[in-house]
Amino acid sequence: MYLPDIAGVLRRRWYVILAGALITMAVAVPAIRTQDRFLASEVLMTQPPVSQYAPNPVTGLYPSIAITAAAVASRLNTADAQDDFFSKGVTGTYRFEPRNTGTRQEPRYVIGSMSITYITTDEEESLRGLQVLRVTFEEELKAMQDEWNVKKDLRITVVSLVPPTSSLLTHSSIRSAMGVGILGVLLSTAVALWTDDFISRRRWRAARRLSTADSPNRPGTLARSAL
Repeated sequence: MYLPDIAGVLRRRWYVILAGALITMAVAVPAIRTQDRFLASEVLMTQPPVSQYAPNPVTGLYPSIAITAAAVASRLNTADAQDDFFSKGVTGTYRFEPRNTGTRQEPRYVIGSMSITYITTDEEESLRGLQVLRVTFEEELKAMQDEWNVKKDLRITVVSLVPPTSSLLTHSSIRSAMGVGILGVLLSTAVALWTDDFISRRRWRAARRLSTADSPNRPGTLARSAL
């Protein structure tokens, strides 16, 4: 189908294009008026206790500690944990991301850093929710060590590697409107082409049935003539 053919279809099915334009405008309004969102983030470091063999716990690689932190993060990213956070007022989108030096298919945890992110529509709320997430992470780590009966002088501790910050996520109303508009044009054109093809096929079938009914050479007519 060439461009003149498509233009002819769009002229014939102008009502489909009009309906698509109205729906596109209705969808574009909330897309343009999207609320501002703030991203709060903090990076934690899970470190071993200070000893004479490792006076600076931040240096060096501790895979066992990194895996322990990753296990706590995996537990806090579950649906049950989300319900618990929701009851504490954390209603936005959060994520615990342990430092992965491998790949998604084969993760490898050797560095005990943990990134916590929280997205919500208010800047102060983002920092408050981030604090709740950090405290919960520390409580989960402590509960795990309590369950294993780890001595206090041998426990894993948590320190802030990158302090909490909150930044406004950029949002372009023009790009949102352009995206919705392009999608609306493509879908409206596709629906108009399908509608035209569907109606043309129905008319062709109806005309064929009518011509068959009016034909004197129908099998039923020939049988009656023979009688």
